Parts: sequence; structure tokens; C-alpha cells
Amino acid sequence: MKKFLSMLLVAVLAFGMVACGSNDTPDAGNDGAGEGSDVTSVRILLPHIGDQSYMDVTANAAKLLSEKYGEAMDVQVVEMGDDEADWEPANMQAADEGHDIIISGNWQYEGAMLAVAEQYPEIKYLNFDYSSAEANSLPNVYAITYAAHEIGYLTGVVAGVKSQTGIIGGVVGQNNAGMNQFMAGYIQGAADANPEIKVIITYVGSYTDPATAKEQTQQMLTAGADIVWGCAGGSGNGVFEAVAEARKTNDTIWALGVDTDQYVSMSAQPELASTILTSGLKNCDIAITSAVTAMLEGTAPFGTQEMLGYAEGAVGLAENDYYLANMTEEELAAVKALTDKVLDGTTKVVDELAEPGVFDKYYAQYGLK
Repeated sequence: MKKFLSMLLVAVLAFGMVACGSNDTPDAGNDGAGEGSDVTSVRILLPHIGDQSYMDVTANAAKLLSEKYGEAMDVQVVEMGDDEADWEPANMQAADEGHDIIISGNWQYEGAMLAVAEQYPEIKYLNFDYSSAEANSLPNVYAITYAAHEIGYLTGVVAGVKSQTGIIGGVVGQNNAGMNQFMAGYIQGAADANPEIKVIITYVGSYTDPATAKEQTQQMLTAGADIVWGCAGGSGNGVFEAVAEARKTNDTIWALGVDTDQYVSMSAQPELASTILTSGLKNCDIAITSAVTAMLEGTAPFGTQEMLGYAEGAVGLAENDYYLANMTEEELAAVKALTDKVLDGTTKVVDELAEPGVFDKYYAQYGLK
């Protein structure tokens, strides 16, 4: 009898262990993310937010992911600070906390993320805007980027179509191949719209210096430019300030925004928002959401890199009501005729990263002498 009771107790305990163990089995639907939990933990690491441009549209991915996954995902934005020395420690802290997916990247700070990603092969990483393909070939890293040259082209077409003086400007954050990728496309698009166009390009040297951007814009306006693209992150606010002052006496002068619909993002400052005819869009938030979905579904091609362009909806123009109200039917038709050629592949937009020196070639031809 005692032997029977002992065997029965062992059986009960064994059954209990199996039942309890089933609660610890990772959810197959999220590829084991958040082991022991049904919640996928995601962190988006950025130097800062609040620029009403590139950083903010990237940070908006947290909102889109939360709306899509609800309580099944814990997603937060982490501000690492603008000091480069803080970026790798911030990445190390996120990895040590054991998050399932860490999102960061960009040419400026992808090195800090990748240095840590190599040490934590069990964590999935998304570089939301990669620069070096070779560096982003780690087996736990999925890297995407955007056809910045196409953003430039689309924006340049609007500038070329809308300009009445035949002179346009571009105020750029820094002088490097990545930013000149935007500018080469910008000049090409403007020239396709107006073969007689002249362009002025200046470099702020920073993405957080609106005062310098304002001064450079004022100099462009004095030289005859009537359309100026602020392609400089937070520095671009200086472009809007200069154009706002100029529009008090000449409402044919316009600014163009970048990365997000800056007419909307600047709505709290209507005197600045009203200067922005349209913006060249880099839809980082939408692309991140799609990439994370692929990671959870097990279809993300880790160890590879993808460029997303106009055809994929990753880049485009902000065609809001304000833009439509301030463009004539003829101007809208002219813009569509040229941008449709990018969409269907008829027009090949030059790419500074793929063809180094093409920016210098175009600027030598169309730069204002």
C-alpha cells in the first residue's frame, strides 16, 4: 500500500512539473521574443528627440508599434544624449536589460550599436537607416535604408516647378556623401523641371544650429533664391525663420521641409509652418513598423540590408491640403509627370553613394556662379 501511494505521489508531482513548465514555453508567434513572457520588449535608441524632423519621425515608430501590438509589446524610446561617448554605454545597458529587439543605427551612431550587437548574438537588432553594408552583415542585424536620392529628386522637382526666379537653395546639415546623396537628387529633379535652374548649396556643419542655417538662408534669398530646402534636421528651423521674415514682403518665397511633413510638425508655430510648401518624406516610422513585423513573423532577412524607395512608399512628398492649395493645377500636373517617371522606373535618379562624385558633377553644372 505504501509503495502504491509513493508511486501515485511521484506521478502527481511529475504531472505538476509538466503543467507548470508549459507556461514557460516561448510563444512561437514571436520567435521566442521575451522568453517566459508573451510581451515583446523593444527599445529604440536615439541621441535625442524633439527636432520636429528626422529624430521625431523615427521616434514615432514607438507609437505605431504600440497601436499595432497593444499590450503584447513593450516599446520605448531611449534618448542616449548627443555626446558620442555615451552611445556605446547606452547600447550596452539596453542589451544587459535583455530586450528582445533593439532599434538604432544611422551613419552617425550605428557603430555603437553594432559593437554591442556583436557581443549579444541572442538579441535581434534593427538598424533603421544603415550606412555601411559590410558592418551591418552580422547574423542578428537586419538593416534598412531609404532612397535619399529619390527624396532629393522629388523635392527638387517641386522646387524647379515652383521657382519664379530660377534660383533655388539647399541648406544641408553636414558635408558628407550621405547628405550629398540628397543634394545630387535635388539638383537633378530641379533641372528636369527647369533646365535653366541655378542652385546654391551651403552646409551648416550641425543638425542643431538654426542660427547658422538662418544666416545662410538669408544670404541665398539675397542672391535671388525663392525656394530653399532645409535638409538639416533641427537646424532647418532657421531656414523657416528666414523665409518667414522674407514672406512678409514677398509671398512667392517658400521653404521645403525634410524627413517628416514639417507643415504638420511645426503647426504649433504657424508663422513657420506657413512657409513650408511641402516636405521630402523619409518614412522611418512606417519602415520600422514593417521591419519589426517581419522580425516577429520570422521573415526578416537578418545579415542583409535593404534600400526602400518611392515605389515601396518609404519616401515621398507631403501632399497635404496646404500644398495642394498653394500649387496651381498646371504645377501639380508638372510635378506628377516627373515624379511618376521615378515611380515606374523611367527616370533613374543619380546616387552619390553608388556613384561618388556625381554631386560635384551636377553642382558644377547647375551651381550659381
